[in-house]
Amino acid sequence: MKRSRVRERERIRAAVQTTDPAALAVYAGELRPVVASLRALAEDATAEPSKRVHARSFLRRELLRGIRELEARIDAASPVL
Repeated sequence: MKRSRVRERERIRAAVQTTDPAALAVYAGELRPVVASLRALAEDATAEPSKRVHARSFLRRELLRGIRELEARIDAASPVL
């Protein structure tokens, strides 16, 4: 695995201070592009086949990648029980 991928994973999984409003706002701001990307991919995936921009395999792969990123970020913000 490339070092940049490792750094990206560590960045995504970094702990989030949910008690600090400023840190939480930064965290929410980092989630917005992920959600926007997922929305665009989902809209393309549900368009009529003749109006799709991307292939179904690309859409499926990128949607799953985005969902995994959201799950990792949510896990980072969830308190450990």
